[in-house]
Amino acid sequence: MRQAAVSSPERSFQLCRLIGRIRAEFVDALEGEMNRQGVELNFTQFVALKLLGHEDPMTPVELARALHYNPGALTRLLDKLEQRGYLKRVPDPDDRRALRLELTTQGKALRKRVIGYCDAVATRTFTCTTEREREQLHGVLTRVLDDIREQRAQHESD
Repeated sequence: MRQAAVSSPERSFQLCRLIGRIRAEFVDALEGEMNRQGVELNFTQFVALKLLGHEDPMTPVELARALHYNPGALTRLLDKLEQRGYLKRVPDPDDRRALRLELTTQGKALRKRVIGYCDAVATRTFTCTTEREREQLHGVLTRVLDDIREQRAQHESD
């Protein structure tokens, strides 16, 4: 039996769904690994720790933007991380009305551990592919993401 042809828009939507399903499976696998290792973090909390571990402290607004997260929900996420001793809110030296987010020593140690778990899960995720295929996929997806961002910027400037 011959398979019906799939239209280009339908195929594009299927690709978007596939990317979303791969992300969901990756998130589940990483959360499962963290749970097995005794780390009580969800994926978004992990990404927040990862982002906060860069050299310059971030403001809550900067972190919300980087996570594509609602500022109200971010407050709850930050409260949990602070209660667990992973981060602290400190006054901004340049603006006394603002706060900066910094990882504590405990937060930095946890960040290092969970990045290792993430790397291991990512490696397992792509074991069925070759290095060349991963490079090609990275190139294609980077080009798609850059184009999406360019289109958004164009629409926002119109």
